[in-house]
Amino acid sequence: MPTLRKLFFYLFTAIYLALCPLLILYALGYLFKPGAEHSVVKTGLLSLSSTPEGASVFVGKTLYPEKTPTIIRDLLPGAYSLTLAFNGYKPWTRTVPLEAGKSTALERILLLPREWKPHPVLSGSFEEIIPMPGNRFLLLKKGPWGEDHFVFDMETLTHWPLFPADSPLRGRRVSALHTVEGSPFILLSLDSGEGKAFAWIDPREKEPLVEDLSGLFPERPDRVQWDPHERRYLFTLQGRHLNRLDIDSRVCTPRFLEQIRGFGLFHQTIYALREDGAFLEVDEEGKKKEVLPDETAATEDLFGGGGSFRVEVLRGEIILFLGERGELLANRLPHRFVEKGVRGFEFDPHQERLLLWQKGAIGILDFSRKEPERGPFERGPKLLWVYRKGRDIRQAFWAHEGSHLLFRDNDRVFLLEVETRGKPRLAHLFRVKAGGPVVYWEAEGRLYYLEGSDNRLCSAEIVPRRNLLLQ
Repeated sequence: MPTLRKLFFYLFTAIYLALCPLLILYALGYLFKPGAEHSVVKTGLLSLSSTPEGASVFVGKTLYPEKTPTIIRDLLPGAYSLTLAFNGYKPWTRTVPLEAGKSTALERILLLPREWKPHPVLSGSFEEIIPMPGNRFLLLKKGPWGEDHFVFDMETLTHWPLFPADSPLRGRRVSALHTVEGSPFILLSLDSGEGKAFAWIDPREKEPLVEDLSGLFPERPDRVQWDPHERRYLFTLQGRHLNRLDIDSRVCTPRFLEQIRGFGLFHQTIYALREDGAFLEVDEEGKKKEVLPDETAATEDLFGGGGSFRVEVLRGEIILFLGERGELLANRLPHRFVEKGVRGFEFDPHQERLLLWQKGAIGILDFSRKEPERGPFERGPKLLWVYRKGRDIRQAFWAHEGSHLLFRDNDRVFLLEVETRGKPRLAHLFRVKAGGPVVYWEAEGRLYYLEGSDNRLCSAEIVPRRNLLLQ
């Protein structure tokens, strides 16, 4: 009996001495790697979340017991074939490299429906959707007259006429429409046999407030701009001079600034590029006029070729200049980023990234990243072209918190995945009315468009709303 006890004691002692180090290493994130090497290696983990949530996870051909969002631990270093599956959606598959001792996060996987079906929103035929960027509203156009324009609220899914029934301006032809991102107001240029009129409209109520500003405009403006955070002043560019229109007092200050090649507004401050290369900072009252220090020589070199520029101030620190030929410049090194062909851009203020597009290409300019210094000269952000096979790209949007790009190429809508591991992947979603704009509202994850067959207003859920609420 004592011999048997000694035998069990030595056996359990041997097992303890063999397993204890392995258990400690396992707790510290190490595993024994079998095979010819017979080594102990540091493991990694994989963090996954998907939209919609609850997707099944396959690592290789093995079904993982938990669904997204989840964390897969104790994975040996290497490349893993990963598949997410959800009923009614296309499977999402990637080969994901995993390094020893590191966490790999795939946090914004967007699963796409197997079939996109248009969701009719309004009956009736419309000619055009007119975006109001930065608002929950859009405009719908049935014809050329003021009475043919309607306001649509994407939050309540209701609509109403842009002009009240008793407005004397509603029967005039709309020749131009001006909006400013983040502002609820609209400025319309109207034509009739009585001459040109200008209507300033607040469309947020079902009886929109319409003010006739015809007497304020000395001439037809080339461009109109106002501060989205207040409604007192309008600034109009005619040729090379800037007028200031005071809506409250109904006073026009002609030639408020002269010899101007471009201007922009930010927080009640005017940023203007002058013909002689000076860059001005002027408040709306005209009391403060300043040439930004050490900029004159640089702007003379950058803008010496002539032409006008659209000036956009982003967060008060980044200033963009979009020229007549589509050249894109900035106040950040290396200053000149695109020589020609830029059609538009959209800024992501949270990550300081600029989405820009040309006829056949889409690029991302990341101002948050600073290139490491290599030599005595400072280096600026680098433009990354993520898509180069477009035919006629007219619009592009950040989607799903910047992990995807949504864009319209002629009459097709595409979704480009740019923030998951590996090469960006493209998915064709559906067709829309040829030549007609679309409106994407990130707050609801919905795209509004006119269906090509009967021009009715439809919507498509790009990002399920439940996941947006959780975020």
